Amino acid sequence: MDERNTIKGWDFDEGVIARAVGDKIMLNPSLDLTNACNLNCPYCYKEEKESKGKSRRANELSIEETCKVIKEFKKLGAETVNIVGAGEPTMDPYFKDVINCIYENEMTSMLFTNGIAFESHDELIDFCYMRDVSVVLKYNSQSELIQDLVCGRKGYSKKRDKALLNLMDAGFNEILPTRLGLNTMVFKGNIEEIPALHKWCRDSNMYPMAGEYIPSGRTAGGDFIGYESLTGFGREEGMEISSLLMPISTRERSLLLNTIYEIDKSLEIERSEGFAYYGGGACTQTLGVYVDIQGDIWPCVAKMWKKGSQWIKAPFGNIREGGNISDIWDSNRFLREVRDNFDGCCIYKKNLL
Repeated sequence: MDERNTIKGWDFDEGVIARAVGDKIMLNPSLDLTNACNLNCPYCYKEEKESKGKSRRANELSIEETCKVIKEFKKLGAETVNIVGAGEPTMDPYFKDVINCIYENEMTSMLFTNGIAFESHDELIDFCYMRDVSVVLKYNSQSELIQDLVCGRKGYSKKRDKALLNLMDAGFNEILPTRLGLNTMVFKGNIEEIPALHKWCRDSNMYPMAGEYIPSGRTAGGDFIGYESLTGFGREEGMEISSLLMPISTRERSLLLNTIYEIDKSLEIERSEGFAYYGGGACTQTLGVYVDIQGDIWPCVAKMWKKGSQWIKAPFGNIREGGNISDIWDSNRFLREVRDNFDGCCIYKKNLL
């Protein structure tokens, strides 16, 4: 494994992955914190397509339930817990308690965040650094206009940039593998920027996590369908956002991948043979399950699984209704097939890359 092409928490070598597959170890599970968010990204895969905004839900898991899930993950062999939503995790009133629970159970936290909480809170940055948190920051464009439009909040870009500087100053990108990544959704409005963003990540020891839409929520089917989230914009702005967020074509994808491949080749960076991100990084989240903010148990954040030739959009169970994570992981046929055929590719997008 090339330590320059991974991030701490996902840096599993071939031997670790082989043991996880062979021994049914739940290596890299995911969970949600609150659904509340201080952005309203029209492409949010966690939000229903009819939703106009994001707010806390009445039936969110309690801190006790969340910690119980974390301890179950540990029992099943997890080394990392991905905090993937459902909104902005740092807005959860028990955010620090969750991070402490993961840390005390000797696992790494992989935090997906918009970074607003890190703009001016040095104490929070220090807290995360001392508790083995790797941070993946939302970063779609270096253009303030484009970034602010596609996240539904004017002024976000400046906050994000300050947060990134703070994280770098704290040393998150000063070790190998890095503890800092950039999460970039690729669409019509930013495709021209992606090679430069990728090179910047490589030069700055940040993990480039660029890819296309997750086929769920406001991007179900891999297309942008989150039009209801645009009702707060004027007609012209709404049309511009819709245009920016259109998915790229097959030809555009092929040309972009070739360009990124050449950048990595020039830097002698090894890419995974099977990969889920444009930078050549593998997806290991399928060596785990995803528990959402309401306790539903899914194979991953795409929220669907295959039965025969049909894709099923229903959870395997719910932890509040007798769903047992251990039993599901051990006996579910789909999860067994995913493990047996693991190759590092995203099982939902592998025909694209």
